[in-house]
Amino acid sequence: MESAAWAGALAGLGAGAWDQAGAALGDESDARLPDGTQFPRWEQPLTFSRTYYVDNTAPHADDAGPGDAARPFRTIGRAAEILQPGERVVIAAGTYRECVRPARGGTGPAAMISYEAAPGATVHITGSEVLRDGWQQQTVTPGFPFPGSPVGPGVTVWRHDLTGALFPDAYNPFALPSIMGSWGWLDGATADLGPYLRRRGLVFVDGKPLEPMEQLRELALADLPPMSDFTRRATPQNGMPARRRGGPVMQEIGGTPTARFWADHAGTAVYVRLASGTPADHAIEVTTRQHAFIPAHSGIGFIRVKGITFRHVGNAYPFPQYGMVSLAGGDHWILEDNVFEWANGIGLAIGSDGDSAGAPHSGTSIIVRRNTIRYCGVEGIGGMGTTDALIEDNLIEWCGWADAERGWEAAGAKFHRARNMLFRRNVIRHIRHANAAWWDVDNANCRVTRNVVADVLTVSAALHFEMTPARNMIDTNIIWDVRNAEPGTPGQRGCAGSGIFDNASSNLVIAQNLIGRCDNAGIFTIVRPDRGRPVADNNHVANNIFVKCKSAMVFLSTNNRSDGNVFVDMPKDFLGVLAEPQTVASAPDAWRRVRYGDLATWRDAHGWDRTSLMASAEIAFDPATLKLTVAAAVPLPRVRALDGFEGDIRGNATGPTRVAGPLADFRAKQTWTIDPRMKP
Repeated sequence: MESAAWAGALAGLGAGAWDQAGAALGDESDARLPDGTQFPRWEQPLTFSRTYYVDNTAPHADDAGPGDAARPFRTIGRAAEILQPGERVVIAAGTYRECVRPARGGTGPAAMISYEAAPGATVHITGSEVLRDGWQQQTVTPGFPFPGSPVGPGVTVWRHDLTGALFPDAYNPFALPSIMGSWGWLDGATADLGPYLRRRGLVFVDGKPLEPMEQLRELALADLPPMSDFTRRATPQNGMPARRRGGPVMQEIGGTPTARFWADHAGTAVYVRLASGTPADHAIEVTTRQHAFIPAHSGIGFIRVKGITFRHVGNAYPFPQYGMVSLAGGDHWILEDNVFEWANGIGLAIGSDGDSAGAPHSGTSIIVRRNTIRYCGVEGIGGMGTTDALIEDNLIEWCGWADAERGWEAAGAKFHRARNMLFRRNVIRHIRHANAAWWDVDNANCRVTRNVVADVLTVSAALHFEMTPARNMIDTNIIWDVRNAEPGTPGQRGCAGSGIFDNASSNLVIAQNLIGRCDNAGIFTIVRPDRGRPVADNNHVANNIFVKCKSAMVFLSTNNRSDGNVFVDMPKDFLGVLAEPQTVASAPDAWRRVRYGDLATWRDAHGWDRTSLMASAEIAFDPATLKLTVAAAVPLPRVRALDGFEGDIRGNATGPTRVAGPLADFRAKQTWTIDPRMKP
């Protein structure tokens, strides 16, 4: 971009004016944490003492130059070497095949370092390289490689040797299995180990992913069945194992039945079967890096990353966590308006991870705002040990495709030991083989509010709180269409296909949600004597709407509360409680002895849901369009709102009494578009 163009693009964006949208949280009702305090603010209006420019298409671009508008740098990495606190780099449109390694961070909220796409520019930081010359044509047959094996017709495939020069960081993802670290907890009894031993490398043709194969001969097989058809057929009733073994993983997210690849396990060659033509007719990219953006050393803070698309890395499955973008134990980062897509493992790692090296403030005061996070194999966001994290207004979709859920780290977003987290106004949808969002072990004072969570296929649940005794809240959300990824099996401790999984957590408030179309329970609570924490008590379930689930609630502890709920289109016996609570301390699979009954039995036995009611209504939600449709015989009655719930999912104020569910104006017949990222 020439100097005049830069000047025009930045006109009016002087000191203090560079996009401060969203910096102030104000006194919104959805910013209140479970302890009654407001979420802590630290952002300040940003000014910059100097701006550098990067443009890898400009004729005068030069990493040895001044990095000004007339002679911009050619690489972002050069700017990352020299940026000082209070400075920024503005990046022109283009594809930058590099791993950016910031040398330092800012010194405070008013002296941050910022990496920004130029206004209106599409900037890709890509962890892949293009394979052009060097393709060799070969023929592969589907027969077994031993004498006398049946041999079918051969197909044309293309081989490319992978040399060390292709991997600038001396990291070859095609030579490494996707698992690493300790996997002692992998559920080997029911897990198909194929996804875990698959190579980390990914291949793309014209931007579309190729299906990874585990053997060379599989390149010659007939077209792979669609994922939906394979899942439907894989049930005990038709003689096939309930576990989906060997099925395609890429077709729902852009792949085709024919196009696929195989890499030899030494990582020396990749074999590609194309849907049409020859390699010369296509742009073929292979992942060559573990990270696309990571600081040069751990523990640096006060960095903003804005408006950039990160894609194509061959990182490992967690645990430990290695993100396509890793903060390496950094604190006080702002990540906003970015796209994170096509990571083999994790898209964004914001807490303690494999690169944090014991940083003392790892994961403190991180803001993840207005990003799109998609096509991540295991996790979209991973955050271990965060404090005061704000996760808001993001779209998280199509994560979990690697089908590695039995390693128990798979989710659209997963956090451990989160403190004071505000997780609000996000849309999480089309999740495959993963929880939508998971808070794992000892989280405290976290609020999950005003989110839409829909179209989730999992052996667990949409929202999952595990082993967490402190107070947390799940309120004012829509949770819709949660299906069991392994039909006919119970999944993770009986909860497969549930809306909310209370995994031995206590003091959890679940209120004003709409939970519908779950294969299993709307809310499934269990106890964990195997982990030394058999209780799941003092949970409060209030003012929710349950629609067309196998059951509304399952309680394994009777020391819980439930009232003010509405039940729509439920089966006769839709409320479950442990039949023999006295045996729970010695029974890690106590959920198997749940006894189900109707609302009257539930009330008489335990005093729960005295004011709850059955309602006649038709309620539907479309995850693609985010349209909610309600047709009720009569309007829902008003109920007493719990303290601290003054707003609905669309940001409208409510009073001390309101109807159950996430909307303040839940009328007898109406259609809404429910996108919580949109301001009312």
